[in-house]
Amino acid sequence: MKKQPEHILFLKWLTLTGLIVFAVVVAWDQDIISLLFYVDKSRISWAIALVYVLVTLHCAKLIYSMSLQANLSHTVDNIIKQQEQLSIKVTDDKVSINDAIELPDCFMTDYISDLYLRNKNKKMDEETGSPSDLIDVYESRLKGPQEIGWFVSDMMLKMGLLGTIIGFILMLGSVSNIVDFDVTTMQKILSNMSDGMATALYTTLAGLIGSILSAMQYHMLDRHADELIELTRHLTQVHVIPKTN
Repeated sequence: MKKQPEHILFLKWLTLTGLIVFAVVVAWDQDIISLLFYVDKSRISWAIALVYVLVTLHCAKLIYSMSLQANLSHTVDNIIKQQEQLSIKVTDDKVSINDAIELPDCFMTDYISDLYLRNKNKKMDEETGSPSDLIDVYESRLKGPQEIGWFVSDMMLKMGLLGTIIGFILMLGSVSNIVDFDVTTMQKILSNMSDGMATALYTTLAGLIGSILSAMQYHMLDRHADELIELTRHLTQVHVIPKTN
């Protein structure tokens, strides 16, 4: 298997973020962003932009942590695969194998430690639960912090739809109290209708873009979390459990 570069997930996220920043700079230079915030009378676009920045910071923290866990887990994977037999020892939350090699503290090491402690002094055919039960717990723990990101991503889309409704309310409200149809009144009505329609369209656009970009980041997290789970499952089933028998 070809060795992946260290922090590959973080590098991918930096590439994506760099492209997003470049697009924002170009849009700012073309006055697209200033137009977006100027015509949005509901100010929902400002709220969506702020939420997106917070989501990106949250995602950056999770991605760096996940990338670090992946690096350490690959180190554990390489160490264990080089051993012909395994003698696992767990002391003070430290895991060592063959009385000489201490495994780095990471997701995979924690799983191996819990798997060892659960099956300690028990035969594998006793009712101690299958390894898949334990890996499900770890999968839930690994993906748990990302749930808030998916919720906020969906919320940004809903905020864009809320802006659409507000825009149509503004647009229709401009014609609800018409008394005279002179030229000045019609110009004012058309101006208000234009502002309402612009608010509806631009807030929808902001919500869609914010939701899509945040979803892309959390999809990267989910994908690499699945890869880490599969790596852990494969290592324990193929190398750890057979070699400790």
